[in-house]
Formats: sequence, structure tokens, C-alpha cells
Amino acid sequence: MKIPRGFTLSRFNSPLDNQPCVAILTLESTNRKTGNMCQVWIMREDINPIEAVDTGGDYSICGDCRHRKNSVTKKRSCYVNLGQAPSAIWKAYHGGLYLDASANTPAVRRMLKGRAIRWGAYGDPAIIPYPVFESINSHADYHTGYTHQWKKDFALIYKKIFQASCDGLDDYLAATAHGWQTFTVLPVGLKNTFGIYGKQCPATVDNSMAQCITCKLCDGGKQNIFVEAHGSGKKYV
Repeated sequence: MKIPRGFTLSRFNSPLDNQPCVAILTLESTNRKTGNMCQVWIMREDINPIEAVDTGGDYSICGDCRHRKNSVTKKRSCYVNLGQAPSAIWKAYHGGLYLDASANTPAVRRMLKGRAIRWGAYGDPAIIPYPVFESINSHADYHTGYTHQWKKDFALIYKKIFQASCDGLDDYLAATAHGWQTFTVLPVGLKNTFGIYGKQCPATVDNSMAQCITCKLCDGGKQNIFVEAHGSGKKYV
């Protein structure tokens, strides 16, 4: 059997604004930081990722994440390069190159055995219907995941499963007070004074060889983590 590129996990309407979205699982990654984890991409189904950002349509998949493109300044601090993987995956999806996961359960189970899943390589995984997450994640060994929607009622089911994505002290204090493990992004050069934000992401420590695939801390139930802003938009954080 030819190895598939990936699977379409679900087509669903966003709990944020009821717009059509799709979640896609890809099986291979060359991402140095994560290692070769399976990756889940959440995108608007009806418009490509670049258009979605330019028109504000990415609200459906990112909510009020502060790293979205600012409608006034036109600056965007999100580290994801839309012209690379997200655009290619969206085009591949519309070209029919991904199998339907629900119709290929034995293949999904086989492909995920012994693997790790990164939920939310792009888009917020907490908008994915929980039964979809549960059915897919149960076949993998472990996962990582982050959500900016931790204040929303629909995301509460993902507490202890995903890290709460935090931007600063107020977010961190509120999220931890409500029982979330956190992943806090700090501006470049800002120190983690007194260790309040937890442990630095091991994959971002100078000269570290750590990768998400071996670290396994960001599963929502182990540790508060922080990272210095990175990617092409880091100067806007």
C-alpha cells in the first residue's frame, strides 16, 4: 500500500464564528525544533490561509490570539510562515491528496502507532470537536498542544490536555489560577525573573539538542513552560 501524505480528520464549523474549517493530519515533518512528529493543521476550508489572514478570516481558527495580523498596524507576530506549509497543505487538501480518517481507521491506527502528534502546527486545536481529537489521539503514543482559547467555555474540555498559551503575567496568573498548565511567550530579551513562568522550552536553550518529540513536557499535564518570542514576527511581540 502506498503511504498516504496524511488524513483529513474533520470538517466542522468553528465554535468561534460558525465558519467552515478543516483539520488535517500530516505524517512527516522536517521541523528541527519538533522532530519528526505528526502535525495537525487547522484552517478555514473555504479560503486559503494567506487570504484568511489578510481578510481577518483567520479569526475562525485563531480567535483573539494577539499574534494574529493587527488590523491597524498590519503587523503579525505569529511564527508560522503561511506561504510555506499551510498554503501547500491547503492546496493539497483541495486537490484530494489526503485520505478521510473516518473511512480509513485501520490505516490511521497503523500510521500513528509509536508516533507523537503535534496538535496545532497551525490554528488552535481547541476548536476541533473533542470526539475527533479523542479518536485520533488514542492511536498515538503522546502529543503536544497549545490553545489561546483557554478562557472560552468550549475549550475547557482540553484542560490538562493542551497547554494554555499565555502572553504575559496577567495571562499566566489567570490560566494557572484556573488549573491550566501554561506555555508563555516572552518578548525578546525579557528574563524569566524568579522562574515564575516555569521551565524554558528545552528545544530553545542555547546549544540544546532537545526536540519536542523527545521532551514530552507540553501535553497539558506536566509543567509550565516559557519561550522567548521567535520566528520572523518576534520583533512585534
